[in-house]
Amino acid sequence: MPAESTQAFLFLLGAAVAAVAFVGLVFGANALLSPRKPNAAKSEPYECGMPQAGTPHVRFPLRFASIAVLFVIFDVESVLLFSVATRIRGDLAGGMALLGFASLLAFGLLYAWKTGALQWRS
Repeated sequence: MPAESTQAFLFLLGAAVAAVAFVGLVFGANALLSPRKPNAAKSEPYECGMPQAGTPHVRFPLRFASIAVLFVIFDVESVLLFSVATRIRGDLAGGMALLGFASLLAFGLLYAWKTGALQWRS
């Protein structure tokens, strides 16, 4: 092994050991310094000083999760479209690729709309 690759390997190994040691130090300090006097008031969920309004574990319907995932997907892809569109000025092949990508997004949105994934039912 050349000296440079050995030095790089030792640097990475030292960085990994330092990271693990730091995490261990933080967890150890937390275990030693944190107060441990549980009582009923500390075990209750905190709701801004108001009495608890219901059970702390509320199940969200699956419909909420599907709409949230659709939002994140289309939000990220729209940011990608805007960032790519600024770089392809005058490039026909890039414009066609961008048009294909946008049409794929439109097809996905149309499919979600037709299957009723965007409708909120109580």
